[in-house]
Parts: sequence; C-alpha cells; structure tokens
Amino acid sequence: MKKTIIYIIFLITSALILLNRYTELYINNSLVHFIIFYASSLSLVFIIGRFWGKLKTPKSIFFTIFFVGLLCFINAFLTWGGDWKTQNILYQNINAPRKTIEFQMRGDRFSFGYKKRIVNRTKLFPAFDWITDIDTAAINTKEWKKNEIYVNEMKFHSQNTVD
Repeated sequence: MKKTIIYIIFLITSALILLNRYTELYINNSLVHFIIFYASSLSLVFIIGRFWGKLKTPKSIFFTIFFVGLLCFINAFLTWGGDWKTQNILYQNINAPRKTIEFQMRGDRFSFGYKKRIVNRTKLFPAFDWITDIDTAAINTKEWKKNEIYVNEMKFHSQNTVD
C-alpha cells in the first residue's frame, strides 16, 4: 500500500511540475510550488531507494528527507525568478467572471527592475491559473468589460499605470 501511495504522489506531483513548466498552467503560489517540487523529488528518491534496497532504518529515512529538502530549497533559491503579481485588472469576461485580463509584474531576484506582461488569466483553483498571452488591441468589447481595478500586489506606494 505504501508503494502505491508513493507512486501516485510521484506521478501527480511530477505531472503538475511538467504542466507548470511546459504548458500555460501556472502555479501562482511559491510555497505551493515548493511543496509540489519537494514531494516530487522526495517520492522519486524513495522509489529509487526502495529499488536499490536502501532506506530501511528510520535514521536513513530522516536524513534522506532532510537532505532532499535542503537540496530542493537551494535549487528553489537559486533558480526562482519571483512570482508574477497582478497590478491592474484591465478587463473581466462578461460570461465567465473567473477570466480576467491583467497587467502583471515580477521583480527578479538577482537583477534590477521588473518584468511586465499582460495576460489572459483563468483562475482554476486557489493556487492554479491558466495563463495565456493576449493582445489588448484586439479585444472583443462584447465579451470583455473594461474594469481598470488597481490591485497592487507588489505593494508600491504610488499608483502606477500600464505602459
């Protein structure tokens, strides 16, 4: 039973990591992203350890959990570029209120300045979004309602406008 649970955890978390990386699925919470990455890595190590016949004592399991967590934290710290934060909600879909067109910014960790983007965001679950690029010049006004809601998730002191 334990083997089956570890395999299921590995398959689900690895699929989420791959979908986040190679499709428009976006995990918008860095803590949730780290937990999924950690669960995927740890379950892979447990699968390999079971295959080789290692990880039999509680001490070896504890050190494995700690070491994999430390490696995942170092990897996340060195490769994480920052979360995209919504500054303005520009449009909201009239028929589906979970769909919005947003101006988002991201402050990069090891460089100066911010990256900017305008995206079509569909909220799937509390930490998961479906993000696609959109051209705001070609918006159908019958489908989208202009909002211009200033959200300021970056917590700037002054109100910024979209370029």
